[in-house]
Amino acid sequence: MIKFFRKIRQNLLSEGKTGKYLKYAIGEIILVVIGILIALQINNWNQESENKKLEIIYMNSLASDLKKDTLDISRITEIQLEDNKTTEKLLKRIYKPSSNIDTIIKIARNELDDGFKVKRDYSNNTFNTIISSGNINLLNKDLIDKLMDLNSIQEDQLKRFESNLDTYKNVSTYYAQHFSYSKGPTGNIVDEILWNNVNEKVLVSSLSNSLTQRKFMFDNTIRGHLRVKEKSREILELIEKLLKK
Repeated sequence: MIKFFRKIRQNLLSEGKTGKYLKYAIGEIILVVIGILIALQINNWNQESENKKLEIIYMNSLASDLKKDTLDISRITEIQLEDNKTTEKLLKRIYKPSSNIDTIIKIARNELDDGFKVKRDYSNNTFNTIISSGNINLLNKDLIDKLMDLNSIQEDQLKRFESNLDTYKNVSTYYAQHFSYSKGPTGNIVDEILWNNVNEKVLVSSLSNSLTQRKFMFDNTIRGHLRVKEKSREILELIEKLLKK
């Protein structure tokens, strides 16, 4: 094709048809420009198509992460609510007017459990990948805003939980320094001496403080989890709408 155009130009020049040559040259330039524009447009279409495919992949992956988080939150929140119910019952028994030191020792020695279930992180692999790749603008603007809000809520929840957990650890450590968390008599001579020579004031104050802080920690944790869960469901609904378009 290039040789064909070159031959035409050479013929026009050799025949001395300068005017026609100039018109032809201008026409050839226009054709080249049009060809470049068409190539750019095709490239843009291809890029838009690839971006759309990547956007769909991202949204499906985000939905998968969010669904996992909502299931985890539902499961752990249920466990923590049950934990709070148990703690409330123990505190009511401790503060009951008819309660005595034997009741409190029974609670501390036979019914207290320091184990618990928590959620220390969220499924943010897809979100972090999108941010680090610089492809966040491929997503719908409303979706981007909601994802940023969710990430902020998640970070706030984790910080609050760690702060409350540190406080709980401090009061529960104080309790553990004076008493045992093991349920029931162990047969250990040190354990038997400890419980036969209980400092009643220290036991009551440290036990009640530990239980109160435990309940406070989970009350706040549950509220935070529910905020994350509500926002996650809101984003899932938006993703479902966007995928249907």
